[in-house]
Amino acid sequence: MPRQQCAVFDLDDTLVASDSFARLLTHLFRRSPARLVLLAVTAPAWVLLGARRASRVHAERVVVWAATVGSPPHRVEALVRAFADGHAGAGGGRRVAVALERLHRHAAAGDRVVVATACAEPLAREVCRALGLPDVEVVASRLTTHRWRLPHAVPARGEAKVRALADAGVDLPVDHAYSDSVRDLPLLRAARTAHLVRPSRRDLPVLLRELGPDVEVLR
Repeated sequence: MPRQQCAVFDLDDTLVASDSFARLLTHLFRRSPARLVLLAVTAPAWVLLGARRASRVHAERVVVWAATVGSPPHRVEALVRAFADGHAGAGGGRRVAVALERLHRHAAAGDRVVVATACAEPLAREVCRALGLPDVEVVASRLTTHRWRLPHAVPARGEAKVRALADAGVDLPVDHAYSDSVRDLPLLRAARTAHLVRPSRRDLPVLLRELGPDVEVLR
């Protein structure tokens, strides 16, 4: 009996165009002038923290706090779900058809399919649901919001994404990895076969140099 293969897909700019979490935060701030004021007031903190890689996650926590403080968990969940429907639903126009077709092909072949993303897990799961993938495995950054306190966050980007996959029981190297970005080089290197999905002109030369000129490029 042949071994079940594993295909890992990035989410943002791979299955759905743009940065889902950044767009969610923009949406939340635009709908609330008071939160925009709070974002401006806290700018000295998150700008200073965001200037250093080591403290960038703390800057993100402050921005998320400004976007959600005072909202009970069920309200945040409803806002995330509604945003995901508009962002990735059938009428949203942000689906990346070529990557979704490949994902469905892997699923039809009986492969294990995992979406691995730096996006926060609650939003990542809702985006996958809106994409018509409610049962897909999701490995994502962990984010827990609180009504008044700063959220708790454990990012899954770069090398941390590969560690999160291993922690989720995904054997490495995976058989296939799909991504658009140099930020996912650790994941792409941790695959027997790497696939590039609509890489930018800036990233493509770096990716080809690191992965080899014969890597598949999906457009």
